[in-house]
Amino acid sequence: MHVERAVVNNCQALFFPAHEVGAGGTVGLLVAGLQSSTLLRRFCNWAESWQTAGYAIASYDFKDDRYTWGADAGVATVTELLAEARRRWPIRRPIVCGSSRGGLTALVWAHRNPGTPVAWFGMNPVMNLGPFYGLEGRAQSLNAAYGIQTKAELLREVCPRANPVNLAVDLTWLPLRTWQGRDDRVTPPEELERFDAANRAAGGSHSIVYGPGGHASPEGPRHQFDAAAQIAFARVAERRAEGFV
Repeated sequence: MHVERAVVNNCQALFFPAHEVGAGGTVGLLVAGLQSSTLLRRFCNWAESWQTAGYAIASYDFKDDRYTWGADAGVATVTELLAEARRRWPIRRPIVCGSSRGGLTALVWAHRNPGTPVAWFGMNPVMNLGPFYGLEGRAQSLNAAYGIQTKAELLREVCPRANPVNLAVDLTWLPLRTWQGRDDRVTPPEELERFDAANRAAGGSHSIVYGPGGHASPEGPRHQFDAAAQIAFARVAERRAEGFV
């Protein structure tokens, strides 16, 4: 697998070229909130499916907690990742995606860049920071990401600008889909369903694809990495963005 490497916003980044350039001289771009070990080792076949479908992939390694969880440095890194990809390839608007905290970061980035991404999809993403803060080890990580010390600060200062449940009503313009394990207790279905209800009540199009298994992490199940279905979702979103749907 051919991979190009760079440093983006102090993070190691990977760029996977598309296998073929489209007839219009451009390629699709998938900006993936996934660590390189996930793409290169565990989900290399998933990445290759996107490349074969005509998408380049850009991804980065989270340097520390500040570069993920939807925190400002993580959002800035996605912006730089997209800029670096555009220096390499003549690309269309990106599809953004991610698993767990990477899905959260990609969604917050989309919220802050309306009209730029074509669509977002997640694999067991973090959708509600409040309950998540109480899980073992998460408070310390989120405190480091946002420079806070308590859950009260999280709810007051962070959630209004970086919590998917809070942002759902502002994302009606963006096609959204989540692949979710029914047995996930890290990012449980009930928190995803709160996001889903808020987005759809506001006129959004979020949808959920449930599957077996728990949390889709590098060590977890593969069920939520359904490349064929996710590429099909991306194709429909692209046609809609181009005015053909």
